[in-house]
Amino acid sequence: MECKEVNSKLIFYLEKELLKDEMLQMENHLSNCSSCSDSLVLLQSALGIIEKEKTLQANPYFVSKTMNRFKEEQRKANQPVFTRLLMPVLVSMLFVLAIGSGIFMGSNFATDTENIQQSNLIDPYFNEIDNETIELFFLNDGYHE
Repeated sequence: MECKEVNSKLIFYLEKELLKDEMLQMENHLSNCSSCSDSLVLLQSALGIIEKEKTLQANPYFVSKTMNRFKEEQRKANQPVFTRLLMPVLVSMLFVLAIGSGIFMGSNFATDTENIQQSNLIDPYFNEIDNETIELFFLNDGYHE
């Protein structure tokens, strides 16, 4: 047999799907030809890797995760309907109450005239630009390089 023919039949040789006389010819050729026997070893290692990857390995935590999920579902099912339905309603009512109280406080404090009058008294102290001559000098382009 020639090397080309042997290489094309190596997979069949490994799977023992050849006739007896072809198997003997392959064995004789492989014992004499180092190139073809190297190809056989390479093919065997590749098939070994493929077979190893084919076997599925179960997740070691699969059972514990499944049991925990089952217990959680049972716990939710054992909760009273009152709490399952009341909790979202209560939370939404608290949000509405918080928003409403914010609007109420904002509208009442914004129209408070006492605070506005006090603000008019304090504003001149925060805006002293008219009294500071050096700032006016720099703001009015008094400083040129």
